[in-house]
Amino acid sequence: MLMNLFQIFVSALLILVVLLQVKGSGFGAALGGMSGGSVYRTKRGLERTLFQATILLVIVFIFVSFLSVQWQ
Repeated sequence: MLMNLFQIFVSALLILVVLLQVKGSGFGAALGGMSGGSVYRTKRGLERTLFQATILLVIVFIFVSFLSVQWQ
């Protein structure tokens, strides 16, 4: 039961972080288009933090999912 609640919490955080990333890039970039006309640019500041948080939360979500399957 506790593992399921933790998984719901992590998934809600993951959804929030992904939505914050898409909001900053615009609708065209969210669909795969180029934003700003640049081919390559580095992530800085909050954008980089959100990107790293997304990766971390995906790893935690997958790990918790495997643990919850093992415990049932």
